[in-house]
Amino acid sequence: MGAELFAGHIDAGIVTIDRDAALAFWHGLMGFPVEGEISFPGLTILRLKAGDTTLRLCIPDGGVEREAHNGAFAAESGLRYLTIYVCNLDALADAAQAAGYLVPFPPREIRPGHRVAQIQDGMGVTVELVETSAG
Repeated sequence: MGAELFAGHIDAGIVTIDRDAALAFWHGLMGFPVEGEISFPGLTILRLKAGDTTLRLCIPDGGVEREAHNGAFAAESGLRYLTIYVCNLDALADAAQAAGYLVPFPPREIRPGHRVAQIQDGMGVTVELVETSAG
């Protein structure tokens, strides 16, 4: 038996120890508006809206036991990258590079009608940007 989805999307949570850096990337560079903030004992969660998805930035008050590796997404196991479909692939990749973020996979066509780039948020998450000519 599989999951019977109520909504056609999966929300994601990213644990970060640097609120300002996370907001600079996800809100500043990616442009996802902050939808709200809630604090629990030991943890603050910022909700950002990304289309139909909610991205949650989880900020523990006391730090973390181990920080994520900032290298290639295949360098360690676990949830290591997110794919986001965009209409401005080149502009986002250029803006990321200009802001000092790593762009390990610059924009290129990987198959007819599909262009892809990868940028890194500096905190262990690789963001795969996909631009497609298919409507």
